[in-house]
Amino acid sequence: MNLYNEIENRLNQAMDILHLDIKDDTGRHIRHKNFSGGAHLSSVIVSSSFAELNLLERHKRVYDALDGMIKQEIHALSMKTYTLDEWQKVKGNTDE
Repeated sequence: MNLYNEIENRLNQAMDILHLDIKDDTGRHIRHKNFSGGAHLSSVIVSSSFAELNLLERHKRVYDALDGMIKQEIHALSMKTYTLDEWQKVKGNTDE
């Protein structure tokens, strides 16, 4: 199973994922002096499980779901976390 599938599976098991977008930014870091491997990822995660949670609690839910992958396969993970209503406002689409 590749890294993206593993992340998707773990997040889907831990919460109700409505939209997931993961981008690999590792190539921008490979030439850094202290690069020691591991993926540098950025993500957009939309979940009804984020309702009533503040930003820190949302990120903790994601990190808990990816436990064991952080600092091994994943060196850095940038997250934008939204509920469906928040995501629709960001995307400018309230009809979905």
